Amino acid sequence: MSTAFSSDPTFDLKRATTALHGAAIGHTLVYQSRVSSTMVVAQQLAEDPAVRSGTVVLAEEQQAGLGRLQRRWEAPPGQALLASLILKRGQLPDPPAQLPMIAGVAAARAIAALVPGLTDDLGLKWPNDLMLGEDLAHARKCGGVLIETVYVNGQIEYAIVGFGINVNQEQADLPSVPPQLPQPTSLRLAAGRQLDRTDLLVALCRAWDELSRLAEPAHDLYHEWRSLLLTLGQPVSVLLHQSDRTLQGVALDVTMDGALLLVDEAGHLHRLDAGDVTTRLP
Repeated sequence: MSTAFSSDPTFDLKRATTALHGAAIGHTLVYQSRVSSTMVVAQQLAEDPAVRSGTVVLAEEQQAGLGRLQRRWEAPPGQALLASLILKRGQLPDPPAQLPMIAGVAAARAIAALVPGLTDDLGLKWPNDLMLGEDLAHARKCGGVLIETVYVNGQIEYAIVGFGINVNQEQADLPSVPPQLPQPTSLRLAAGRQLDRTDLLVALCRAWDELSRLAEPAHDLYHEWRSLLLTLGQPVSVLLHQSDRTLQGVALDVTMDGALLLVDEAGHLHRLDAGDVTTRLP
């Protein structure tokens, strides 16, 4: 492991609590040094009626952190922002399809607030992997979002939104990934300096609050999310979760409810509500 962790300050819970006092998002911070996964802790808390919507679970280290498709999310202790947000009825967007859009845009806004110099290189790989680079083929992944929802009687009872953002890792701290997947990076490597994870959390909570207010038109949210998508116009392969089938083609556009429109090599149009995108055709 790199020696970067020894110089990285621990998360400043007192400062974050003060900054988010009375906020709709982040008013309650559940902070633990080490957990199996912030998602697991958040799910357990969300079952308790006394736990308020807008509570955020934080950890310095996850022993079994998960990304999409049950992949491991690896991060050395104290170097990433590992957080899961609990959202219950009344604070969930309507329609629920806005949830991934808010998550992706909020994370992008928070990073841009922390490091304004990265704004031009900041984008999303559909639906909401956080990328740094001028285009999808050359962009590196600096974070991701995982969303899990629980339904009761056909309605969402609560949702857990997990964020994993590489903040202060050095190159040696980053995991090795298969060459067909986006290579990892950190905000520190991109910015050239160590960054404050506490400031990033506060910016993330404030960005989510701004985006989730009723005054934020769905049309504007959609267009901001769409403008961040590096996937559009690119040749891609999409692994479909439920069938293990892969579609190849060009990512044409996204719908107002977040689905990806892909034109395959035969010219057929496909609407994809979920899938794992890689950037180059095999």
